[in-house]
Amino acid sequence: MAKRARRSKKAKPPANYRDGKIDSSRPDSKPALIALLLVVILIGSGLYLTSMVDTEETVANPTYGVEAEFVTNNHNAEPGGETDFVLLVRNTGSVTDTFTISIKSNDGGFTIDVENGFETIMLTKDSLKPLLINVKTSSSAEGLLYAYIEVTSGGDSTKTAEVRMDVNTDYDFGNLTKTGDTVDVHYAGILASNAKLFDSSMEYIWDNYQYRRAGVTDGNKHTDTLEARHIGCVEAGNPSENCDGSKGMIDGFDSKMIGMYEGQTLAVRIPASQAYGEAGSSSSDLAGEDLIFIIEMVNIN
Repeated sequence: MAKRARRSKKAKPPANYRDGKIDSSRPDSKPALIALLLVVILIGSGLYLTSMVDTEETVANPTYGVEAEFVTNNHNAEPGGETDFVLLVRNTGSVTDTFTISIKSNDGGFTIDVENGFETIMLTKDSLKPLLINVKTSSSAEGLLYAYIEVTSGGDSTKTAEVRMDVNTDYDFGNLTKTGDTVDVHYAGILASNAKLFDSSMEYIWDNYQYRRAGVTDGNKHTDTLEARHIGCVEAGNPSENCDGSKGMIDGFDSKMIGMYEGQTLAVRIPASQAYGEAGSSSSDLAGEDLIFIIEMVNIN
């Protein structure tokens, strides 16, 4: 008769553990973890409360203010002609504010158009934004004429900035540019996001304009005219038989020069796609930036 196999005794659980709990002989880390958690909560609460106090104080006692100026002024425009100004608006208040741009007076009898979509703008505190203003003179205009632009704070309508623009209408434009021309121009280029200057050939800008992109110094100053060849041309014969080669300027700049008169000053806002491309699309440090250029047509070669 076969012997019944003797059952082996069950192994005892480790002496340190009982029902999944740590034995009392092992140090319990829970109190330390709880204490650390409380410290983290208290520190976080303190930082939040400090931040909240600062925010509440700013909101409870806001200040409002605005400054405005033109990048260039004293433009020439023949009777019945037009010119563009670039207006800079700065929020000098302590909080984000909206600003309305309007015509306060128009002694020159101009037709004045604020850039579409920029009649009212929002600015965070201490920020700066450029916008375009187009001025058309009447066919009967004579002499030096002017108008006042007013910028009004939305937070406090008593806070305003006035800036005068002057136009000399005792002037005759020269020839009109066309596709295929090679021209000489003066220009100034600023970032559309914050009005920082990145390049110019205008001596007045170098001597007077205070907002410059990092790295732009007087060492970059140059005042010779820029030659723009074959404006509007894709290649020889395209899109016009006047094209002897391809254009050399970025699309937005190039297209603005077509249809300008010698002696005329215009401005253009250029999206990144028509400038140096979207961010990461080229090696240019201006890739991804919308740009604004002031262009003075000097002559057609």
